[in-house]
Amino acid sequence: MWEYVGVSVCMAYITKSAKSAFWVLRYRCLDTGKWRDRSTRCRHDDPKQTRAAQRMAEEASALEAKVGPDDTGNFAAWALDYIRRHYTSESSRKRYEAAWLRILEWARVRGIRHPAHVRYEHATDFLEWRTAQGASHNTARLELKFLSFILQEALRRELIQKNPIALAKVPRTPAKVKPEFDSADFKKARAAFTARKSAPWMLTAFEICAHLGCRFREAELAREDVDFEQGIIWITDSKRKPGDPRKRFSVPLPDALAKHLQAAFKKRDRTTPDLRFGEHNRQFNMTLKAATGATSHSLRVSFVTRCHRAGLSESQAMRLVNHSTRLVHAIYSRLSVEDARAAAARVLPPV
Repeated sequence: MWEYVGVSVCMAYITKSAKSAFWVLRYRCLDTGKWRDRSTRCRHDDPKQTRAAQRMAEEASALEAKVGPDDTGNFAAWALDYIRRHYTSESSRKRYEAAWLRILEWARVRGIRHPAHVRYEHATDFLEWRTAQGASHNTARLELKFLSFILQEALRRELIQKNPIALAKVPRTPAKVKPEFDSADFKKARAAFTARKSAPWMLTAFEICAHLGCRFREAELAREDVDFEQGIIWITDSKRKPGDPRKRFSVPLPDALAKHLQAAFKKRDRTTPDLRFGEHNRQFNMTLKAATGATSHSLRVSFVTRCHRAGLSESQAMRLVNHSTRLVHAIYSRLSVEDARAAAARVLPPV
């Protein structure tokens, strides 16, 4: 772990140019606040002239400091507003706002207020800091990429000359394989959610996800989303964008789930509270993980695997969970060698 000394936003410096034998002075224009270049007429292969060029940079920095610091480029002055304007989807906006607040916490500890304070080595430092906070490597990697995204906007605003972490290559670690639930897991989960007397909606959300293989946020249903007479349930896909013709799709309503929903709707108008807030997701998964060691994503995995074991075609299973591509769908199947053995037994031998 490193310690960093804050670098002045206004600090001028000298740099080499491939097209010239003279040092180039990089400095802030006092009128516009933008970076400017000018030749020092001091050769970079001459130690004496190099020292003279360094003095010119010090004098330019001193003049800028005398005029006064310009804090309009600090992250606090523009970054959060930019995030809110850039992301039109409410779910995306909330997700990236939360990511940015975690980045700001790290920046506060490191004394980083302006994009010009960020250095290449901060990429490794942020990853170490974030994983020490309990985040996974891949989560920390995504947040680091988001910091790079914000720095690219700072570059467009001419607050910095280059994005120092744009070339920081951080490999993604393989994601943990989500396990399939067996009968014992379902019993443990139902017992755990039944015990949550203060949050009866959790059991309802569990039953919806378990029977339909939908995502946690898609378990939020209103009365009008369920047609008990026709045996149809309408789901709003949480991943698709508004306007997508497959944003809202229908699936058959299983009898066992229909009985649970009928009982739930007698007590409340919706199956769950507003699931857009991450705290509900966190509490649900804490309960489920304590009981089974897995999260709600395993319910989707288990449903897709049961579809394949039941002999459904790939296209039929994809339709039930609203998957667009075979590649994504294949990730969810957990068919074992025994499943393959049973299928192979139905194949006639060559004669």
